[in-house]
Order: sequence, then structure tokens, then C-alpha cells
Amino acid sequence: MIVIMKKKYIILSALSMFSLFSCQDFLKEESKSQMTLDYYYTDKGLNEGVAAVYSSCREMFRGDMFEINYFSDLSEVAASQNNSYDHVGKVSAGFLNNLFCNMHQGIMIANRMERIIGDNPETRTKEIYLAELRGLRAMFYQIQAELWGKYGHYQETVYDQFEESMLYLNQKPLSFYYEQILKDIDYAIEKLPTQSEIKEFGRLSQGAAKALKARFLLAIAGYSNPEYAGQEEYNMCTQLGFASENDLYTQVRALARSVINDYSYALLPSYGDNFDESKQINKEVIWSVQWTTDKTFNTDEAGYHRFGIGRTCETLDLKEKSTNNFTATMRSLAVTRLDESGSKFTFSMPCHSMYYGREYRHIMPSFAWINMFDNKDKRKAETFETLYLRIDDDKAAPSDMTDTVAYMPFRTITLEEDEWHRKWVESGDPHAYYLDGMNEVYDMDDPNDTRHYGGPLLHRSRYYSLKKFYDRSRTEKGKQDEGTANGTVIRLAEMFLIDAECAFRLKEGEQVVYNALKPLWERAFDNLEDADVYKPKSGMDIHFIVDEYSRELGMEFNTFFILKRTRTLLERIGRLPISKEEENSGILRYADYVKEYGEYLYIKPFPESQATRFKVMSRELLPPGYDYGSLF
Repeated sequence: MIVIMKKKYIILSALSMFSLFSCQDFLKEESKSQMTLDYYYTDKGLNEGVAAVYSSCREMFRGDMFEINYFSDLSEVAASQNNSYDHVGKVSAGFLNNLFCNMHQGIMIANRMERIIGDNPETRTKEIYLAELRGLRAMFYQIQAELWGKYGHYQETVYDQFEESMLYLNQKPLSFYYEQILKDIDYAIEKLPTQSEIKEFGRLSQGAAKALKARFLLAIAGYSNPEYAGQEEYNMCTQLGFASENDLYTQVRALARSVINDYSYALLPSYGDNFDESKQINKEVIWSVQWTTDKTFNTDEAGYHRFGIGRTCETLDLKEKSTNNFTATMRSLAVTRLDESGSKFTFSMPCHSMYYGREYRHIMPSFAWINMFDNKDKRKAETFETLYLRIDDDKAAPSDMTDTVAYMPFRTITLEEDEWHRKWVESGDPHAYYLDGMNEVYDMDDPNDTRHYGGPLLHRSRYYSLKKFYDRSRTEKGKQDEGTANGTVIRLAEMFLIDAECAFRLKEGEQVVYNALKPLWERAFDNLEDADVYKPKSGMDIHFIVDEYSRELGMEFNTFFILKRTRTLLERIGRLPISKEEENSGILRYADYVKEYGEYLYIKPFPESQATRFKVMSRELLPPGYDYGSLF
């Protein structure tokens, strides 16, 4: 595992690499470090300088890159956000500001270290460092390109100390960014070692660089969609010298297949193993961002493990508001159990635990995402939590893995079923448990009412937690914030999906697509023929491909980017239902923002706090469609 230095800010200070996007007073702060620039020409200094770029990367993925994916068809806002979906168009959104800051901090360090190393490194070690720097910089700029397009910032000058020119926005056409991105990633592919040659898990490898390039080329191909006609980025593939869109897909497939065949990567036997904190270093991981339980180095914890955790200390009571019209209310999850002496006592489920996560109720899975999975698909049970067992110690796994206190099946339940389980618990039977159904989480009154059927009921705290983001490596207590499991950015499964997408784009026939997906389906189903349920009955379209990405990789840092490059973002969000409860409360949801902002939503709002710090800023330099008030 690559050690990311706690001394990151000392490193930045010594190199005069303050984030130019923080307050200006900080920019002008004098360095308190005894290190000089000469230190970074030493072996130790070079290693620490490169590690500082990885540290900026970790800052991005500890939560902000996860939040980017909120705006998709896979998640709904949960109770802790007070049903406010307005972050979609909010120019003051904190996660966008943080992402921009940390991204450009990483770019600034990479640029400075690149100049120290030079274009022709004299040792293999320096050559690898330079390849890492350029590979990471390519990823940073590609994320910026897809989030902010031509409204981003390009760091052209390498600075030794603060200068006023740092604060002038340097915008470039999207094609310019991708020219630089491809140059950087091609160098990384050429010079990086293979995963088997790397001693520190978490460093970029040649396979990771190829996987990143496959993503980059797919993003470029996305700009050939006719919806971009008339815009300067339309058909960017030809602007960049590619023969055609099909040429791009052919190159992407070659990269994906090389990652699959030419290295030592392998799919894990079980899908759920990818999310087991004890198996973080495995052959399916192509690249992951590193955390550690050692607090000497882990000053900035991962936080995304909390975002999708619902309230485990409550259960739901199904309530009939009127004939065939239901809602649900909360009650404490408490059941009768026997202690070691055989005496009855009341067990109350904790809201926070090492096993079921620290509840945060930030987002919940959408009805659409849950129902993309067939019940025979083992990924469904590995993605969403349904079973809650008695926990005697919030720092340990349940001592009895059969002692169920609540069950949330993937189906509706009847009022009679809910009452039967409630009365069973009230009887004092030490084996009794509560039953919570899908219709207590979502509006499921009338399947013919497509506007409302499946929308989340108001103020949901209790729902199907995102199980695959649990972090059971936390060691102190159930309310521990710090997550220490690595954040997997790219795993081998994505390469099979990319191969399938290329086969679809190249019109090679449905069977070729199915063959590409076969390794994933063989893992997901006990009987491969059960995967036939996913095969379209009348013609394959792009939504079939996107559904497959969602089932395998849903919310794994890349969902928004997949929906953007396939130009399915607005359509898929626009068809999400809304519950009658939310509609009656006047809540504006993602689908409402799609109607309001439309095509603007493919570009994120430029962070307000950054816009106000750049010199000579005007409204024309900011993405259209968003409200910056009277700032400009």
C-alpha cells in the first residue's frame, strides 16, 4: 500500500504550492518548513512529492467524487438532506468546490514535480515517477473536462511562489484538454510498470493507465452524439485526429481486452468479495485509492461509506390512509430476547454499528435501481441490505448469525403481514422479528400510476442501505467516522462491460455483447440461463448497456460519467417517479430539475466560491443556465 504522507501540507509549503483556490491570505502565507526546494531533488523528496499528488487524489475520492453520482437514476435523497434535491443546480455546492480545489492542488503539485524531474529522466525510478504524475494529471483534467467542460481552468505556468497571475482563469476548448490528457496517459501507458512489478499496492500501473484511457476515449466518443450538433465539441473524435467514431470504439476495445488478457487481473469468485474490507488487495482491483488504519498517516478519513446508510434502529409500520392508499411510520426496533441466564430482556437495535454502518441517511437507492436486478442475481443481495441481525456489541459482528430482528424483503407486504409480525414481537416471543416491505419505503399503491409508483415516501430514514459500501474495517465504535477501506476506482469487471459496449456500438450483434458479459453473468447467477431475463425482448438499445453498468458498478465513483457519455442522464432521471406524499409537499426532485435546466445539466455549476476568487470573471465565463445572482 502506498503511504500517503501526513506531511502533505509541509510538502506543499516547501514547494510554494499553496492551493491557488483557497483564500488569498493563505496563498501569501510564509513557509514554516525547514525544507527547501533542493530537498525535492533528493530520492526521498521526489518520493514524497509524488505521494503528495496521490494525497490530493485521496482528498477527491474520500467523499466528493461519490457525491457527484448522486445526480443519477440510482439514488434518491434521504431524510438527513430534508428532501432537498437542489444541489443539482446549486452554485454554492460544497462538494463541487472541494473537488475543484483538491483537483487543482494535485495538478499544481504534479506540474512542479514534473519540472523537477524533467522530460528525460535519467533513472528508471524517475521515469516511473513522471509516468505516475502524468497519469494522475490526465485523470484530474479528464474529470474537470466532464464536469465543467470548457469552463474549467488550465494551469499553464509552473509557479515557485505566489504570483498574482495565478488568479486569472485560463479557459481552453474541450479538444485542447483532451489533447493534453491523451499525451499524458499515453506516456503513462508507455512508462508505467505492470501491477506485478509494483511493491506498493495503490500506485498507478500500466494496466490502470490503459483502463483510464479506455474511459477517456469513450468520453470523447460521446461527443459524436447528434445532440451535440452545433456545439464546438461536436465530433471531437475527428478534431483529435481519429478516423471515425468506430475507430475510437475499436481502440477502446483493444485497451479493455489488453487489460483483461495481458496482465494478472482476475474476477473474484464472489461479487461481494469486492466490498469485503479484508480483501481490499485482490486481483480484480485495477486501481484503488488507499486508506489505512494507521492514524499517523490517515488524517483524512474516507466518508462515503456513510452516505447510503439508513436508520437501523427503527422499523416501519404500514399505515392505511384510505382504501388501497398506504404510507408508513417509524417505531424503535426493539424485540424480546433471552440473556445468558435464560431471562427475557428487551434488545434495542443500535442506530450505529461496525457491522451495519454509521447511519447518515444522505441518500437511498432508487426504486428503479433496486428493480434493475432480478432476484436470482446475487449482486442484488450484495448491493442492498435486507437482513438485520441482533448485535450485542456495536464493534463486532453478530454473535448469532441466525438471530433475525428485522427483515426487508424485495417485495410489497400486506397490512395483515405487517400487523402479524408486530403482534408477534409484542407477544414477547424471543424469536420474533419485524417485517418491512418495499411499499413501506416507496409509493407502490397503483402500478398503473406511472408518475407516482415507486417514488420514495416522504422523509425516509429506514430503507435498503447501500451494503456494498459498508466499511467494517473501522475498529473503535459504531459511531466512528473514519473509514479505512480502500476506494476502488477501477476494477476488472468494468473492462468486460466496456468490451460489451464497444460490441454494441460497432453493431456486431447481440450475441457478441452477451459473450462479453458472460463472465459477469456467470458470477452473478448460479445458472447462466437465469441471466436471460436481462436480454431485451425486442432489440437492444443503449439502456440495456447502462443497466448492466448500473447492476455491476452502480455508484462506484463513475455513474454520472457513464450517464453523461451515453447521453442517457436526462432521460433516465426524467422518468423517475415521485411519491404522492412528496408531490403534495411541493418537493422539487431530480426529474423536476431536468425539466427546469435541461441540457445544462450535462455541465456542473462552476463553484461560486472559486468564481469569486478568480480575477476578471464575468457571467460569460461561467456555465449557462445556473443562477449566480448579482455576483456578475
